[in-house]
Amino acid sequence: MEFNSLFFIFIYLPIFIGLMYFIKNNKVRNIILLLFSIAFYCFGDIKHLYILLIIMALTYLFGLKVKDNKPLLIIYLILIIGLLSYFKYGNFLITSLEAFFKEHDWSLIIMPLGISFVTFLSISYVCDVYFKKYEAERNPLNIIMFLSFFPVVISGPLIRYDKFKIFIEDKDINVDGIASGLRRFIIGLGKKVIIANQLNIISSSIISDETKISTPLAWLAIIAYGIQEYYDFSGYSDMAIAIGEMIGFKIPENFNDPYFSHSIREYWRRWHMSLGAFIKDYIYIPLGGNRKGKKRKAINMFIALTLSGLWHGSTLPFLLWGIINGLLEALDAYFDGYSTIKNKLHINDQCKAWRAFQIIRTTLIAMILKVYAFKCSNFNQISSLFKASIGKGFAFEMSYLRSLDIIHPLIVLILGIILLFPFIKKKLLSLNEKVPVIYDLSLLFIAMFSVALIVAGSYSAFVYFQF
Repeated sequence: MEFNSLFFIFIYLPIFIGLMYFIKNNKVRNIILLLFSIAFYCFGDIKHLYILLIIMALTYLFGLKVKDNKPLLIIYLILIIGLLSYFKYGNFLITSLEAFFKEHDWSLIIMPLGISFVTFLSISYVCDVYFKKYEAERNPLNIIMFLSFFPVVISGPLIRYDKFKIFIEDKDINVDGIASGLRRFIIGLGKKVIIANQLNIISSSIISDETKISTPLAWLAIIAYGIQEYYDFSGYSDMAIAIGEMIGFKIPENFNDPYFSHSIREYWRRWHMSLGAFIKDYIYIPLGGNRKGKKRKAINMFIALTLSGLWHGSTLPFLLWGIINGLLEALDAYFDGYSTIKNKLHINDQCKAWRAFQIIRTTLIAMILKVYAFKCSNFNQISSLFKASIGKGFAFEMSYLRSLDIIHPLIVLILGIILLFPFIKKKLLSLNEKVPVIYDLSLLFIAMFSVALIVAGSYSAFVYFQF
């Protein structure tokens, strides 16, 4: 079940919110939350429910005993990371074995829904207990609720147990929170269905036909996919945060205008912020952070980003994506944003033209890197797209562009680019205070149009569901 399915929008979510609002007993509310969370996971992947239960058991049991016990923490990390690695990287091993044992029929491993995010939630809790940030939870039901919390169980944002514990104990569910959450849910739904799904038509149509990619089309696909991924994932995050708001739990923000970053280092502070915070707290800082000099800081950044690439996938493009991002971030940190070079060239950091150049450069680097790792499904697609992007593709033909039937998605692409600008988003959001009736009518139109597109079959899975 996905947030953009009609069943979830019109049946599952309204029943859940209604029960949580009208039933005032907190213990009963917790039971409702637990049942709806487990049911949500079962709708999506009941075959792997036992994996979720195993992670819950490991989290609870090790959490009780891990405090001041480093060997036990190491055993836990080996078990939990080993479990994650089996499902995420098992197919890579199987594919490698098939090359040597072609006569053997190897069965591919199906990755459980949301295992990456559930594993990270588990690691954050057990490590926080080990580092004495809070006491271990004695009630196993609370751990089960934390790890199965359905707004975030599939694709985040990542939450922390100390904040969730407060929510378990007391919930402030009111009409204003539900109304505010509903507005944000509609915005997230529109991002996904109206913008991201339409941009997927552009990137998929161009990249899938390896024999016709010209230079203009290659760059169109790169830009379309970069913007598609942003609206797809930020739309999911908006909907998750909105559901939390409806039931009185503040889920952390996940995006802060990442395509207006001035460097890759800044970009990663503003994209998938909850994952960035996890990597910082549980990988970068334990490695030494910035406490051991500039050189060690750069190395730690490189390791953290490379591991992030491996977390996203086991293929070579994901590894290279992580390594290149890690190198760019490490070099930026080591050379203090290349301040010495900028001083020698008399570049003023506050110059508008320079800042615009930084934003465009950073955005293009981020988009170029991610399209090869996330969108291209084989080496031929990577090779064709790369050659075309550097001017060695096929000749551009207007007739071929028309045959792709992407004119309407191109209009959506222009709209998506315009809506990226922070000042435009602020003006649109300010309508809620200045002319709330027009704002709500606009949201009603977005909701109706989104539902119409869903009914018409405009569907594609959320990008981060594969992780």
